[in-house]
Amino acid sequence: MRAIQDAVSAEVGQLLNVISRARRKSAGWDLEALEQATRAALQRAGARLLQELLEQPAHSGPPLRCSCGQDMRCEGARPKRLVSLLGRLILQRPYHHCRHCWRGTAPLDAELDIAGTQYSPGVRRVLAVVGGETSFQRGRLLLAELAGIAVSSKAVERQAEAIGTDIAARADSARLQAELAEFPLQQGPALPTLYIEMDGTGIPVTPAEAAGHAGKQAEAATTREVKLGCVFTQAKLDERGRPLRDPNSTTYTAAIEDAAAFGQRIYHEAWHRGLHRAQRQVVIGDGAAWVWNLSHIYFPKAIEIVDIYHAREHLWSLGRSLFPLDRQQRRRWVKRRKKQLDEGRIEHLVRSFRSTPTCTAEQHEAVRLESNYFQGHAERMRYAEF
Repeated sequence: MRAIQDAVSAEVGQLLNVISRARRKSAGWDLEALEQATRAALQRAGARLLQELLEQPAHSGPPLRCSCGQDMRCEGARPKRLVSLLGRLILQRPYHHCRHCWRGTAPLDAELDIAGTQYSPGVRRVLAVVGGETSFQRGRLLLAELAGIAVSSKAVERQAEAIGTDIAARADSARLQAELAEFPLQQGPALPTLYIEMDGTGIPVTPAEAAGHAGKQAEAATTREVKLGCVFTQAKLDERGRPLRDPNSTTYTAAIEDAAAFGQRIYHEAWHRGLHRAQRQVVIGDGAAWVWNLSHIYFPKAIEIVDIYHAREHLWSLGRSLFPLDRQQRRRWVKRRKKQLDEGRIEHLVRSFRSTPTCTAEQHEAVRLESNYFQGHAERMRYAEF
């Protein structure tokens, strides 16, 4: 606390010196300038106070347990740059790393609701408010003028859109959950695990059926997307330890329709198959956003998994981009990364992507896209745990 007191005293002392010099140079007070200087000084002092209060010493208790079941090792304190209502600060917090699956975490980020963002909850709320009331550029100027918060117009836009999307999703989810509650609970023996898989694929259609639908790259559409879903159970493993689907357990549903309509369709199929009797629900998809959106709405308790065959397709696609002419080197490269993928060590996998030399802009872009794909689905690719 002594450091906090010293920081506040230093800011107040600097403020008094500024006021004293200004007073000697002019015959009277410039109240607005005095207000601005006082606010800036107190914000700086508040930021120091906030930083001192939030910083945590190195972890000294028992090791944290990783979701893979292994103990994590504290790697010491790591900095995080944060924009708060009181100004910018650098927060030192303990970082824990698992050497088994290569995952890392800073628990304080989740506790403070700043995981994956550089803005504090208070700043995010203010950004959303101004972004919803005026243009993003004007919102940026208002924040700087009225609150002393310096951010970009893009930051205002992104936060306003994120809050709006979240509000809409919560409203839709509440409405749909009320509708789904009308489905009666089914009686019967419990199911250990019920699997729900969703995918989409294009099918060729006649010009009349494609009318009114845009194709790729502004061309006339020649295909329509059919959404497919299947529901099944599997409880046994083969001699290689791979899951075996229960005989005659798979039922299918499919339609050419939007995601909202298909969500109701796949839920109805899962309900008929005993969704409410399942002790565990698993949703499998290729990584498309609409699959996870439907999962969050209709199967909020489900474990989400990216189909490993789709994940391997992405791995091979990157291998072809990096080694288009050398098939043997491509196979060696993919084989090493496939082991990391199958073990669910996605952070290690992404680091290996980014450390692979690239020669062309196309290769660099392929690495960027696939790194984002695997990094964004890391928690859905812990195949060794599933």
